[in-house]
Amino acid sequence: MAFLDAKWLRRWSGVALLVYLTALVTGTHLPHPEDLISIEGNDKWLHFGAYFGLAFLMATWLQSSQPVTRRALLAIWSLVACTGVVDELTQMLPGINRQCEFADWLADIVGAACGLLIWVGLRRLRMWQKLMAMTSL
Repeated sequence: MAFLDAKWLRRWSGVALLVYLTALVTGTHLPHPEDLISIEGNDKWLHFGAYFGLAFLMATWLQSSQPVTRRALLAIWSLVACTGVVDELTQMLPGINRQCEFADWLADIVGAACGLLIWVGLRRLRMWQKLMAMTSL
């Protein structure tokens, strides 16, 4: 199938990653996010989900050009964790008037770890399905 070839996946996973990262940085630096979305109580699930998606997309993009090893997964997680730190720290800049919270960063890194775990699980499932299809011939 044409939409599953490596060139297509590389191009569109890169576009999706860039759009997602742009939306993430923009959304986390708006001065009054409660004006756009209702944040009832705890926003940690938003942080978890945002960084889950970022790590998942990064792994997908990387897989389109090279095998994703344990070392690569750790590098992705570390990069996403650093992105979370920078994101939290830059929210304190004048004009943004947002709070930098350690608990938000923890939600970011746990979300990233879970995103990578799910990504690995789906990759293994896909490999197992391919193996089963080959052995049934």
